[in-house]
Amino acid sequence: MKTERQYLADIKKRCEALGIWRDEFDATRRRLAKIYTRIDATEDKYTREGEFVLVEKEGSNGQVNWVINPLLTEIEKLYDQALTHEKELGLTAAALRKINEEALHSKAPSGLAALEKMLQQKKVVKMA
Repeated sequence: MKTERQYLADIKKRCEALGIWRDEFDATRRRLAKIYTRIDATEDKYTREGEFVLVEKEGSNGQVNWVINPLLTEIEKLYDQALTHEKELGLTAAALRKINEEALHSKAPSGLAALEKMLQQKKVVKMA
């Protein structure tokens, strides 16, 4: 099981490897590292308790009911939170694609700027 500090380093390395790391992402990275450590701890507890999908729960009047293991519910919620934070950081394929497309569109010169650049490079042919 990794520590929160190890997850912090791992998340930053993943972002840097994709070329998308910014200091503004640090708060999201810290939240994601905490979520990862909570996932590890909850999964570990689920494994130690026998990995039962259903567990017995005693009702208010003494009857026994079978319910979905609360640890599974917690793990599912944590996975959803982690996915949300991974999307914010661009660590999913769709989020990375969106970040890259936005970067391409923001760098594309306007029509007038492109024409001016072509004129400077003398790539525009004078029509007779």
